[in-house]
Amino acid sequence: MPSIVILEKSMRSAILFLCAVAPLVAQTAPSHFLWDTDQVHTVRLTFSQPDWYRELRVNFEGKVDPDYMAVDVEIGDRALPQSGIRFKGNSSYNSYPGQKKSFKIKFDKYDKKQNLEGIGTINLNNAFKDPSFVREKMYYELAAEMGLAAPRVGYAALYINGKYWGLYFLTEQVDKTLITGRFGEDEDGNLFKGDPRGTLEYRGEDPAPYKAMYELETNEKADNWSDLITLSRVLNSGPLQDLPGNIEGILDVESILSLLALDNYTVNLDSYIGSGHNYYLYHRMADGRFTPIPWDPNEAWGSFNLNMPLQQLMTLPALYPMGVAGPPGPGGPGMPGGAGARPLATRLFGVAEYRQRYTEKWKALAAGIGHPDVLAPRMNALRDMIRQFVLDDTQKMFTDRQFEDAMTVNTGGGPAGPGQQPIPGGLVPALETFLRARFDFAQQQ
Repeated sequence: MPSIVILEKSMRSAILFLCAVAPLVAQTAPSHFLWDTDQVHTVRLTFSQPDWYRELRVNFEGKVDPDYMAVDVEIGDRALPQSGIRFKGNSSYNSYPGQKKSFKIKFDKYDKKQNLEGIGTINLNNAFKDPSFVREKMYYELAAEMGLAAPRVGYAALYINGKYWGLYFLTEQVDKTLITGRFGEDEDGNLFKGDPRGTLEYRGEDPAPYKAMYELETNEKADNWSDLITLSRVLNSGPLQDLPGNIEGILDVESILSLLALDNYTVNLDSYIGSGHNYYLYHRMADGRFTPIPWDPNEAWGSFNLNMPLQQLMTLPALYPMGVAGPPGPGGPGMPGGAGARPLATRLFGVAEYRQRYTEKWKALAAGIGHPDVLAPRMNALRDMIRQFVLDDTQKMFTDRQFEDAMTVNTGGGPAGPGQQPIPGGLVPALETFLRARFDFAQQQ
């Protein structure tokens, strides 16, 4: 994110404080032309298979581990022949109207030596439920500013067999390349993805229940789940006054508090604090501690609502979910364990020192890099850059008018208009309006 001068002294102090308490473990991401500057990259896919779309569907639907198929890829003037490609996503696949699905592309799927200047895999995400086309990018920029090992994201104008297919987010894959780039070349620890519902509850010493709730992304052959089990046991056991002495040797608490503050302030409820997934935990070899990596924030700023009305989302308590639940439904009391079954938040918040440090991060975020006078201009600059690509995208989820109005007018929330698809999950809040309402709530706190 470009440096922006904050005029008010209190806001300058907040930024300095945020830097002081931010985790310092993640290294600056190495330079890469895909993400070094703001631009829309041209990505061209050429399929030799005449029925490629049907084959991609067959390879993906109903598969725990989807199959790849071959495709020739060009990104700018760089050619990556015979790469592997498949569809990706859950709601962004099943609930996205039309054919503009998200893709995962592995340049090294069939040729282990092939990569794009060190990058082996990229994701093309279709901006599901985001008429603004900036939510995913802005969330990750905030995460990186807070010291988290966030994936980098840019934009791609995608062409398939010569036809413009639409504008996508071009998002870095969370894999060993990201791990070594952020934490050091010698890193080879376990990387867990908290899907389908990695709530970090202790489920005993048998790995089987954990395997049903998480995915082991690296070192699969070793199949060693003992470190995750130990973290879950320590997090959930013993009196709260003993937790700091027990947990700090195995958990990067500062990074966890930063992620929790970011998800809460941006009301990113399709995350650990809400739906209980869409995050990674990496077990860092350098110090033996788990550290978080955010993932899939396309529904941040209130687009994923857990059945809460808009006003409740805009005034989401800073300590949610510490004893605060939404209405019955997914993620609320109707879910097994209720909203309290988020021990990574509730147990840490139960320690006064951690609660204070979290609250300071939350307030510094609101007054500094998360201030609407900082975020809104950045969002609008990006929207100006991508505008023509969005308007030319005939397969996007929303209309041209909805894109233009996305910062100040709510999208959906009622019957679909003429020629429009109903929005899965209901209303998508006006982004700048939501930012300012969230900031006003923070000021009241």
